[in-house]
Amino acid sequence: MKKIVKVLVVLTIVSTGQLLATTNNTTAQVAQIGKPKRVTNKAWTKKLAKAGYVFVLPHAGKGALYKNTTAKGGKSYSRKVLKKLVKNHTLFKVRKLTTIKNSISVDLISKDGKYKGYTNYVNGIYNKNLFNKDLQPLINAELKVMIAKDNNEPTSALLEQAQTLAGELTGKNKPIADTSIKQLKRYLKHNDISETPVLLIGKHPGDLLAN
Repeated sequence: MKKIVKVLVVLTIVSTGQLLATTNNTTAQVAQIGKPKRVTNKAWTKKLAKAGYVFVLPHAGKGALYKNTTAKGGKSYSRKVLKKLVKNHTLFKVRKLTTIKNSISVDLISKDGKYKGYTNYVNGIYNKNLFNKDLQPLINAELKVMIAKDNNEPTSALLEQAQTLAGELTGKNKPIADTSIKQLKRYLKHNDISETPVLLIGKHPGDLLAN
């Protein structure tokens, strides 16, 4: 009888342990599923970082630039500071691009190293070269190609026009144009936001400079 009782006690302990282990694993899995995963896009990060200090904040609203990183959470810079950054066209470089669910954030650092933080990729930065008068014809031509691709319309003739305009540029504008055409071709091939030409950031997918 004592042996039977001991066996029952052991079985009870084992069963309870297994139940607790199963419960803990299930809880951990649920927590893991419930918590959005941040993913650093290395290829996209490299592409944007390579462009250097060419990005500017388009507006000074709260949240235009958060301190720290997305991993730590952050507090927005004051409106006074943000206004100064926008007014002075302070240049930033992308240090890292992170995706989380349907959101894309970019980790930035100013050229003087004084300001660091993150903002939203889609409406938080634009390329300073969008104001380059010599590049306007190329920018408009490339946008037509992008829009045509997005609407499943023919792009060959439009791409040829963009290439012709790029070929006419000289000096410091030449490498910018050549790089942009290469990136445009990749966008046509892959049709992915990560392949958007760096030159068009701030104009596509939305025009941040319209107002």
